[in-house]
This record gives sequence, C-alpha cells and structure tokens, in this order.
Amino acid sequence: MQDRKSDAELEIGRTLQRLRQERNLTVTELAAQAQVSAPMISRIENGNVSPSLGTLQALADSLSVSLMALFSRSDDAADVHHVKAGTGLPSCRITQDHAHNYLLLGKHNGLGGIFQSARIRIAKEEAGNLPRYQHEGYVFIQMIEGQATYGCGTQDFAMSAGDTLSFDAKLPHGFRDILSDEIEFITVSTRPQ
Repeated sequence: MQDRKSDAELEIGRTLQRLRQERNLTVTELAAQAQVSAPMISRIENGNVSPSLGTLQALADSLSVSLMALFSRSDDAADVHHVKAGTGLPSCRITQDHAHNYLLLGKHNGLGGIFQSARIRIAKEEAGNLPRYQHEGYVFIQMIEGQATYGCGTQDFAMSAGDTLSFDAKLPHGFRDILSDEIEFITVSTRPQ
C-alpha cells in the first residue's frame, strides 16, 4: 500500500512540475499565486509529501486547470487521431456568402492550445464570396491541386500544387481568387487556449 501512495505522490509531483514549466513559472512565482510555500511546492514536485486537497486545489486554480488534471498521467491519457487515406470527418464551413465541405483530419483542444487540420476542396463555380479570417495562432497551407491567389495581410501569393504558405494568423487571410476549376489543399491551424 505504501508503494502505491509513493507512486501517486511521484506522479502528482511530475504533473505539477510539467504544468508549472509549461507556463514558464518558477516555484516562487507559483507559490505566490497559490499562496502555498515554495518549499512545499518543491516537496510536492519531488514526491516527498502527500499534499492536502486544499493545497492541490489552490495549485490547480493558479495553473488554470481542474484538480483532476494533477492526477492524470500525460503518457497514459492523450487524444490520438489516426485518419486513413481518403477519409476524415465530413464537415462544412458556412459563412454569409460562402460554404464549402471539407474533411476534418484532426482536432485537439487542451492546455497547449487548439490544433486543427483539414483537407478542403473548393470549386470555383461554387465559391461565392471567399471568406477572410483573422485570429491568434498560426496557419500552414499546402496546395494539393489547382491554382489560386491567397491573401495574407497586404500581400497576395500565387499558389499551385505543392506550394506551401505559413503565417501568423493575426494577419487577415484567405483565398482571394480561385484560378482553376477547383482547388484542393491541406490546412493546419493552431490557436492559444
């Protein structure tokens, strides 16, 4: 029974340390935010103490995670998406004067932020008013087929099969013009949580 408790204490300590480091906090900074002593945090991170639920809750609140996040093992609990060639989750993007179907290839939402990837096909005759986007994070696009002009901030980029584009998503961005009958591309975007 004692070994099991030690394993739990070590795991909570490793998780606390990982979460603290992900947020670029020192032990002293976390201690001030959580109103827990720095030596106590060090003892918890080293698995040398069995902290009270009140202490763990204060630490979780300061790290902006649920109390249960301190009990989860990152190598045991993670979302994994495996998408076979030619498949994905059929989805639809709808804006005021535009809609297109796409295959969602992967989507994750967690402490590290939001990640999404999709394979999109847009026919020129059905394009309507192509939407513009702007958000925090980053975007990567790779053209699979077709030709188009992609606007990123004040610049336009001629895109054709094999071309890639990556940029800070704070810039207004989106396809300005589809030059071929249709285009197909892969997009990957990230956003902070």
